[in-house]
Amino acid sequence: MKKFYCLVILFACIVVSVIGQVGINTIGSQPDPSAILEARSTEKGFLPPRMTFAEMNAISNPASGLMVYCTNCGTNGSGRMAVFMNGMWFILKTNCLAPGSPVTGVHIPSSDQIIWNWYAVAGATGYKWNTVNDYNTATDMFAATTKTETGLSCNTSYSRYVWANSACGFSTAAILAQTTSACLSCGAPITINHVAGATAPVTKTVSYGTVTNIPGETSKCWITSNLGADHQATSVDDATEPSAGWYWQFNRKQGFKHDGTTRTPATTWITVITENSDWISTNDPCAIELGGGWRIPTSAEWNNVRNTGNWTNWNGPWNSGLKMHAAGSLFANDGSLQLRDYWGNYWSSTQSDTPWGWFLYFDSGWGSMPESVKANGATLRCVRNQ
Repeated sequence: MKKFYCLVILFACIVVSVIGQVGINTIGSQPDPSAILEARSTEKGFLPPRMTFAEMNAISNPASGLMVYCTNCGTNGSGRMAVFMNGMWFILKTNCLAPGSPVTGVHIPSSDQIIWNWYAVAGATGYKWNTVNDYNTATDMFAATTKTETGLSCNTSYSRYVWANSACGFSTAAILAQTTSACLSCGAPITINHVAGATAPVTKTVSYGTVTNIPGETSKCWITSNLGADHQATSVDDATEPSAGWYWQFNRKQGFKHDGTTRTPATTWITVITENSDWISTNDPCAIELGGGWRIPTSAEWNNVRNTGNWTNWNGPWNSGLKMHAAGSLFANDGSLQLRDYWGNYWSSTQSDTPWGWFLYFDSGWGSMPESVKANGATLRCVRNQ
């Protein structure tokens, strides 16, 4: 037998059934048989908890079906009802659902960094990325679908998390997983996946040889071909693009490929660079593309190698363990290819003055360490401390 109780408080009646139903009304009626709780009134409404989008997303382990009124989830910050279902918040508005979870892309590892990639999600206006599964402390990536993480340990597996979001809420986390490349032992090759973008002009995979014990800088590790080259040159006057690699203007991270006719990317060429700065680390293509402590050699390092090896012409660089050749340069005035097979121009990371930088130069009859205008496009060799 059911029993009911009516308690009148401020003109409201709470009707409680012993089997667990609760009714709230002013007339003492029992709840509908299908409801655990029924509120009935012709004058008052039901007011759920009111929260901002951030407060709603801060709820720990929300139950499926949990409902709140989100005060700023609608267009231009207006309010919307929200319900938590299938691991995500849904905003109760016509055609307005939280975006789906991102799909992981192809990640690009090196020995000390990973470039994390994921695909764009329909309806998403932004993404968040984190090292732990916590949306609230995640880094806002805005519309970017890639994240470069540095300072990692070699030959180590990592898992990361990314969410898609919009005004309708955010998705469940996509788990990104990747292992960094093997730890470097100088003398062993390193394989790099170059991806066309702000530094590499084209996408390709290159295996670079490495060498140490170079006279003048015996404690350093060097790559044995130019940055961006498919392979080591076959002769000191090798005029082919695959041996030459890419060209850079001083303190600029964008590299350029030149096949003899076309420069890639064909962006507007910078004809004058005047700034009081050495090549900064965040623009260093060796650091960006190779990771693992690689960098452009300083002018002092090039001078040490050149003087110790007595590099008075191109025979010294070519016969050294570095196998450096005459890869030419790009003309400062227009970015055109100059004298590939005649001279070698290799940047250092050191400026000599605001419009000038130091570079290693050699041809068949001369070797020196002169100045060049910073708008000149020269090749790069990369070095790292062991």
